[in-house]
Amino acid sequence: MRRLKPNRRFRLIITGLLGAVLLFTIVPRAAAIYQLSSRKHELIQEKQQLALINEEYRQTLAEIESPLGIERIAREQLGMVKNGERPVIRVITED
Repeated sequence: MRRLKPNRRFRLIITGLLGAVLLFTIVPRAAAIYQLSSRKHELIQEKQQLALINEEYRQTLAEIESPLGIERIAREQLGMVKNGERPVIRVITED
């Protein structure tokens, strides 16, 4: 077996220790970065879905706030009628 010079052995030990320290510090951080990256992609998809839902709500609100929407709600939900119209009363019967 070949004997290493003391200087070379010292370099090898230092390199090994440095490699072990880097391994124990970098690997957990790399795993955390991977998890955060995955979570980021999930949140981006969720944000896109919420943006679509928000747009649907904006359109619904615009329809409700229009004069025709207000009139429809007044007639259907509040039973209001225009002058000269006869009110229609719905009768719900139980069978």
